[in-house]
Amino acid sequence: MSKSVLNKIIKFTELAGRKVSLDYDGTLSTAEGKKLAQDLIGQGDVVYVISARDSKEGMMGTALYLGIPADRVYATGSNEKKVEKIKQLGISLHYDNNRDVINALERAGLHGKLF
Repeated sequence: MSKSVLNKIIKFTELAGRKVSLDYDGTLSTAEGKKLAQDLIGQGDVVYVISARDSKEGMMGTALYLGIPADRVYATGSNEKKVEKIKQLGISLHYDNNRDVINALERAGLHGKLF
């Protein structure tokens, strides 16, 4: 690989924001959560919605309004599967209003912040 190609890859990686996710109910569904999502997107982070809901239908209006595409919205069906999805996607930081989810993330070596 040439040095110029390698430098372009490094520059792209530096410009690409980190992957950050928010729970929906009690987090993104609040005015403060929407503001947080807007701030994260504004600073270049790639924002996901990851919820324990069974369906993403009720979350899509808010997600699309904020500019979060449908392929970054997940309804996992349980908190355990939510933690698995966060790990699978390589999320750097997850915001959630459920202390049990934050504790499970920490036990899995992941980063969570109580909202």
